[in-house]
Amino acid sequence: MANAASGVAVADECVARFQELRTGRAHRFVVFKVDDSQQQVVVDKVGARDAGFGDLTASLPPDDCRYAVYDHDFTVGEATAAGPGGEAPRSKIFFVSWSPATADVRSKMVYASSCEGFKKELDGVQIDVQATDPSELTLDVLNDHVS
Repeated sequence: MANAASGVAVADECVARFQELRTGRAHRFVVFKVDDSQQQVVVDKVGARDAGFGDLTASLPPDDCRYAVYDHDFTVGEATAAGPGGEAPRSKIFFVSWSPATADVRSKMVYASSCEGFKKELDGVQIDVQATDPSELTLDVLNDHVS
């Protein structure tokens, strides 16, 4: 389906990999890119379930834009002297819009104009994060969104 704002379509594989992450927890993250012809969003990289957050950030190029989804596991509650009974494991799916300052202006424009349409294809994204620098995409930033 083409995005009305930018004319960029979303490859079926993008939605399929996202659904595998969301429902089957088959992946830790998926990185997406606009293909070289700037006609559609395609899957760039898929992180295995045992991949960490550092693997995601290492998959984002320092000089080009990307979208990514990341399945972030965390706990809520606090451990007490009596034990960890108050802690509960949780998971949230983050949508990351990566647009580094060093990226080409045209690339930034295509990604910005395609972002909302692309997110609509990924039913189940819970939290959005926009980052232009590695300091804006850290585990602390993610944890701030879930606390």
